[in-house]
Formats: sequence, C-alpha cells, structure tokens
Amino acid sequence: MDARSRAACGLVNYVHEVAGVLDDDVVEVDVDVEEGPATAIIILRSRMPTFAEFPLLLTWDEISGWAVRVEISGDGDTTPLSYLGEEILPPPVRVRRYLWDSLVGRYPGTLRPRPLRHLDAADDLERRLARFG
Repeated sequence: MDARSRAACGLVNYVHEVAGVLDDDVVEVDVDVEEGPATAIIILRSRMPTFAEFPLLLTWDEISGWAVRVEISGDGDTTPLSYLGEEILPPPVRVRRYLWDSLVGRYPGTLRPRPLRHLDAADDLERRLARFG
C-alpha cells in the first residue's frame, strides 16, 4: 500500500476509530504501511486474566484482520490468542465487542488465522479504506 495514498490515510483513521471506541484502555496506536502487508497495533492497558504478566495488544493486518495478542518478550515478540476472522474491516464497535469477549473468557474468534484476502489482491480494500480518509 502506498504510504501517501488515500487508502493509507483511511487505514490510519479506521484504526484510530477503533482505538476511540476503546476509550482510555489504549496506551499506544501504531500503523505501518511502509513494508510488507499493512499492519496496525493497539497496545492496551487491559490484561488477559490468564496472562496478566504480559502486555495485551489488539492487532490488524491486511490479510487476517484483527487479532488479540500478548507480548511474550521485552523485544516486542507477540503470540496470538485469537483472530476475529469475520471481516477485514469490521465496524469499530464489533472490534470492541471481540476484545471485551476475549477479556471475560468467552473465547471469540478462531485460534488460527483465516486469510480474509490475499496480499495486494485486486479487491475493494483500498477503496473501502479510502472512505475513512
């Protein structure tokens, strides 16, 4: 994805909309469209009860969509706990519900990533992202 495109700007705005519905649970938001698949990371204040010592993250990539992850090292290595696996750009309130369900042990989503699209696919992702721009 071209970092100067409307789609890239739209992705930044979309991720910030998701972060906005998470209120004060958000510590940091990072969006990367420079190398490889576009990705986003939202670092959260919340912790998974079963992994309380590990920082919790909500991540997005343009292949598998949203995932709940924990950071397993001080070097930024993460491991996924689940993938939302429904839609590449679900409404922000749906992402919030997915996170909340994860935090209370409802185990939403899937354990394995389900490719929702192929990298650089000739689909409508960039057009859909541009609407957030």
